[in-house]
Amino acid sequence: MAEVDPKTCIALDDINEAMDCGNPDNMGGIVPQLIFGYWNDVATFPDYPKKTASALDLEAAGALVGDLVMKDGCKANVIAFTDETGELKITDQGEIAGESFLYDLTIISAKMRKKIFGFENATKGRKMFFIVQDNNGTYYLMGDKRRGAMRASGDGSTTGGASTARNQNTLHYTFTSPRKCVYEGDVEAILTVATSE
Repeated sequence: MAEVDPKTCIALDDINEAMDCGNPDNMGGIVPQLIFGYWNDVATFPDYPKKTASALDLEAAGALVGDLVMKDGCKANVIAFTDETGELKITDQGEIAGESFLYDLTIISAKMRKKIFGFENATKGRKMFFIVQDNNGTYYLMGDKRRGAMRASGDGSTTGGASTARNQNTLHYTFTSPRKCVYEGDVEAILTVATSE
C-alpha cells in the first residue's frame, strides 16, 4: 500500500463500476414516505466525517457519523406521499473555494386537504430536518447542527384542470450542505418520544 501524505484528508482509491456483483440493482426514485421534524427538536445531529490519525477512505468520506437524536419529549414524524412523485436532487453550487451542495426535495401529496395545508403552514419559515430513503435503500439527511432544511417556493396546490387530472399539493424543501454524505444512523428510535431514562 502506498504511503499517504500525513496532510491528506481523504485517501484516493480505485473505484469499481457500481454494477459489480455486490450492487446488481439500481432503481431510481425515492420511497414514498419520509421522516421529518422540527430542527430545534433535535438534541444531536450526526457529524460530518473527519480525519483522525490517518486519512479517511472514500467510503468513510461519504457518510455521516452517528445518529440523529431527538430532545426529551420530542419525536420525529412520517409523511406518506403519492408513489412515483418524489425526487431528491443534490446539486453542486458555489464559487471556487466556496463550493457546497444543494439538497432539493420535491414530493407530491394527492388531494388538497386541511392536514397538508396545516403541514405547509407549520413548516413555513421554520427550520426542519428530513430523512429521505431512495429506492436502493440509501438514506440522506437534510439538516445539520448549523442549518435546517427550509420550505422553498414551488408549484403549490392545484385542483387540476380536468376531472381526470390529479388534485394535489407539491411540497418543496431545500438544504445547503458543505458535504455530500449518506446517512447511516437511526431511523426507528426517533419515531418514538425520546426520554432520558
